[in-house]
Amino acid sequence: MVKLLFRIVISSLLLFYIVYKIDWYVVGNAFEQINIFFYIISTIIALVCPVFLAVKYRFLIKKTSLALSISRLVAINYISRFYALFLPSALGPEAVRWYKVTKNRPGKSFFLASTIFERLIFLMILLLFGTIPLFLNSDNVQIALLRQRITPLLSVSFLFLTTGLVFFFVPELKNKFVHIIKSRIPVLKNSKINQFLINFEIKQNIQLIIAPLLALSLLWQFFFLARMFFLFLSLNLPLTFMDVTWMGSLVLLLQVLPVSFAGIGVREGAYAYLFTLFDMAPEKGILIGVLFFTQMLVFAIIGALLTLLEK
Repeated sequence: MVKLLFRIVISSLLLFYIVYKIDWYVVGNAFEQINIFFYIISTIIALVCPVFLAVKYRFLIKKTSLALSISRLVAINYISRFYALFLPSALGPEAVRWYKVTKNRPGKSFFLASTIFERLIFLMILLLFGTIPLFLNSDNVQIALLRQRITPLLSVSFLFLTTGLVFFFVPELKNKFVHIIKSRIPVLKNSKINQFLINFEIKQNIQLIIAPLLALSLLWQFFFLARMFFLFLSLNLPLTFMDVTWMGSLVLLLQVLPVSFAGIGVREGAYAYLFTLFDMAPEKGILIGVLFFTQMLVFAIIGALLTLLEK
């Protein structure tokens, strides 16, 4: 309950700040000038992305008690986007997907491990795509200052993600961790938590699935960047694909923080700030965030319809 109130307060404060600071007359004028053709292309590309995610999970759960068809996994991805509107950003879709896949079926801890593993790969790629182009951009003084300020945070994020991936690639670490937990808390030896920890592992051979998982993650990333590029084109923004790459990746990475619902406020505020680094009106950054959210609503509508068909 406290966490729920916290997110409501954060989202409200962010929205209040944006509403107070932004010239909505400028936003309105920019909205009227949207190139609808590029916006539609961006939305169509966005609708393809859940397919890549579904295929990734298919690799992770095939030949297990949780095996599902790709079409069913795609449907679950859309359904998770519907519920994500009412849940914390990043964590919401994963929680719904976990519930839908494991409902009344064994393998809950295994699928949680698979989800975390997939998310770690996804976040690492997102971090690299956000960091490398940012460090290659050396002409803009304000971007150089931004780079200097966030380098410690990016370094800590990279270390955290690397540690998480090593945990899955080296099973001995997981076994040692479980052993330490059981030795420190003897009551867990015969408990459900102990069984949960034992089953918290990837059932597939990681060496065999890591290549397709990386390939699918990169495909998802390129489609996401294409989506953002056409979204930027819809507002005729003077930004290169490299600019879109690091900005879109870092903002999406920022939305992983579970401090608001569906990234509302965080996304719009981040784009508004980043656009000022290019001497562009922050209002256009707000509009990019709003357009991105409208695409999320398209996902949610599809997810809602699929939810109704389930009943």
